[in-house]
Amino acid sequence: MSRFVCDICGEEVAVHEGILTWARDDETLSNFTLTHKNSPERNCQPANNNRFKDLYTLTMIHGYLEFIAYLVDRWESGFFLRDAESLKKVLEQLNLHMHEKIILLTEEEN
Repeated sequence: MSRFVCDICGEEVAVHEGILTWARDDETLSNFTLTHKNSPERNCQPANNNRFKDLYTLTMIHGYLEFIAYLVDRWESGFFLRDAESLKKVLEQLNLHMHEKIILLTEEEN
């Protein structure tokens, strides 16, 4: 199965230990960062990011689609994306996971 990698420390992130954070102001979305949740052992979450979604939620089809709908709604409302590379990097990891999940589901049906 695909692995998630923390954008800050570079180590593997277990689904239940991960979080996606980003910064939102009046007109922009930026700094999408997939990291470990802050804990006594780790402090990877960017302090300036003011929005978040648990990685566990994003790895479920409903949670993933809800996040994509959030992005589309913001853009439809006139928000700009600053630092598109950060979002692309996060979506690459999520898309690989979702792809593998769907393959496993279809193989089980056969």
